[in-house]
Amino acid sequence: MSIYRYLSTTAKSTSKIFQAPTFSEVVKQFSKFSSHNELIEYSQRPIEYCYANRMIETCSSTHATPLCLVKSAEDLHNQLLVRIAHCISYFQSLPFLPAANPTLLSLHDRYLKLFESLANFQAIRTDQDEEKFFNFVNMFMLQNNDIIGQLSIGCREAQKNFKSYKIMKEFLDNVLQSRLSMRLLSDHYLELHKQLRNNISNKSWCGAICLDFLPAKIVQQCLDDVSSICFDTYSVVPHVKIENFMTKPIPYFPYVVEYILRELLKNSMRAVVEYNKALLGNMQNVKRYFEERRDDALCKVLITSDPDDEHFTIAIQDEGGGIGETNETLFRYMFTGDVKKEEEEEETDVIADFQERIIQSNKQMYGHGIGLPICRLYAEFFGGSLTLRQASRVGVDVYLRLGFIHTNSERIKI
Repeated sequence: MSIYRYLSTTAKSTSKIFQAPTFSEVVKQFSKFSSHNELIEYSQRPIEYCYANRMIETCSSTHATPLCLVKSAEDLHNQLLVRIAHCISYFQSLPFLPAANPTLLSLHDRYLKLFESLANFQAIRTDQDEEKFFNFVNMFMLQNNDIIGQLSIGCREAQKNFKSYKIMKEFLDNVLQSRLSMRLLSDHYLELHKQLRNNISNKSWCGAICLDFLPAKIVQQCLDDVSSICFDTYSVVPHVKIENFMTKPIPYFPYVVEYILRELLKNSMRAVVEYNKALLGNMQNVKRYFEERRDDALCKVLITSDPDDEHFTIAIQDEGGGIGETNETLFRYMFTGDVKKEEEEEETDVIADFQERIIQSNKQMYGHGIGLPICRLYAEFFGGSLTLRQASRVGVDVYLRLGFIHTNSERIKI
């Protein structure tokens, strides 16, 4: 039963027995979501999808109509209203007990306040209006960087109250896809604003789309970052070899590829270190072994492209011993792998230190148990896939396949 069906049946006939402060506060919190006519109207509007190839085309100097920031801001304003309303409806469709989880309830409240702020935002007609909207969107992006972590904590806390895993998965898939699309559109608008207002002439960028994107550069950047995290965690770093067979640049959103690669590289490097620690007994022996294998990488990254199929592939192959779980389990939300019990309990504790945990999660070799599912969701969002192939007692091969965004097939909707 969703929170709205619950409120329309049970809550209206609640007797004095159920008037405990906690219950009444939850009902009070829910009730403010239930009579917002504008929200209902926008939640029933269909989403007008954007296509990356058209986003690139409108930035071109040869485009028939020059790009207008006021019009772009107005379009984004309408897009966000509809998408946030849809996102709120995903929260509203949750069964009562998961919806009453304090973390998820606070997210629900945050989205509602954001919708109200957008709905009350003045009409964007002038450059001054557009400048105010730019500041609004910029603040919106900064204040919502913790959404993924908070979703994970809320669902982990409430997962026993979901009737089935399918309900939780559909909820997370919908919210995370909405968040990704809103972030891409908002990032693109913010970057366009900076480029046009500051007269920045850069043929390599169209808003948030890098026009000469080379996966090998992002792989190296992510590898440097993850190597630093790995060293801070284990005091050793396995050698990773990059083999690049994709030399022709393409337009792409670097943020998406970077996010996925960081998660995949952390998984592979962690597996290599911990597998060898289990074999060799201590980190000193692991360090010596890594030095001996310096010219024979324990982890490889291969980058290829298939222009005919309009995809590129990044394969990460490690010698981390493999994983004693099925692929189906590995791609389940809330699966955290071999995490110590006390660490797992600490992550699901009360959320007083939530912000600090989110900051720290980016510096850890493992996070909130939603890394792989999100990576696959993002890959599918961009017309691709994320697959694993395990070799027992050897390692895991991970294949990230992403579709081109600059072709006319328009199979990738944002």
